[in-house]
Amino acid sequence: MKDEPLLIILNEEPIEDGEFRTRNSEGQRFRPNLVDRGNSLSTQVDIVGITHGKFSKTPDFATLLVFELRFLAKGGRRFKKATVMFQFEDAGGSTARDPVVHAIAPKDRSALNKTDRVRNVKWGVNATANVGMDAAGAQMGTQWEVEEIKNQTYYTAVSGEKRLMRRDFTGEANTAIWTLEENEYKSDGIPNFMRTTVLLRRPQNVPFSFVVKVNTDVDFIGEIKTLFGRERKDPIDPVEIDPTNRPESRATISSLDPKLHRLDEMDRLNLKKAGAVMVAMLLDGDELATVEHSK
Repeated sequence: MKDEPLLIILNEEPIEDGEFRTRNSEGQRFRPNLVDRGNSLSTQVDIVGITHGKFSKTPDFATLLVFELRFLAKGGRRFKKATVMFQFEDAGGSTARDPVVHAIAPKDRSALNKTDRVRNVKWGVNATANVGMDAAGAQMGTQWEVEEIKNQTYYTAVSGEKRLMRRDFTGEANTAIWTLEENEYKSDGIPNFMRTTVLLRRPQNVPFSFVVKVNTDVDFIGEIKTLFGRERKDPIDPVEIDPTNRPESRATISSLDPKLHRLDEMDRLNLKKAGAVMVAMLLDGDELATVEHSK
């Protein structure tokens, strides 16, 4: 498996029913290209952690994957929403040997950087006085102005879910999906960095692969466009890891230390801690500013 990141270029391509599809050259990966006056939009996917092991209560094999996602926009564009989907499959095409998405992090729906906005709502109420009708036939009355104070909370949202995404809808979950949505009140885009984890349960110790699909809403200076991207990662070849010996880490990919984690009980891992899961804003110089997180 090659260690270089996937750079998924985002494009739009109209088709007959008015929807969009990925512009994908058959048999080739996306190549960097220019989008909208030379400013490209892309999503970069890095695998920064791969650990193989086993489950504690079943004979299944386990693999923990840690991904880093970067949403790259230039020229004043901003991502309003981004959905990234990882669909796992057997490298040989056998659905019976497809990895199962056992657990993910982050999961469910959480709020980031909450913003409370207080606004006054006013409306008129006509209190009728029994004084008859005026010369024009209009009803006489007094106009009262009523004011109500409303609290509305806005936030950047992150959500994660497991899904079964097969044509025949058989078997167990084979897909992990994460979505980021901007704070509508601030309209300041989504965090451009997210680290996620997936724990796979594998019925057999054979190579597997995955496809990454990206669906985004992007603000092109007031005009909202929907952009798509798709890429397939080279197969990951599972290997046995001796719990008594720490494997040698690659330059860009690390594994959990078997002296600190029970690799024969990976279904008991705290994924958020094991994968150092976070949502953050990548600043100049690759410095991370962690985004405030709350449920």
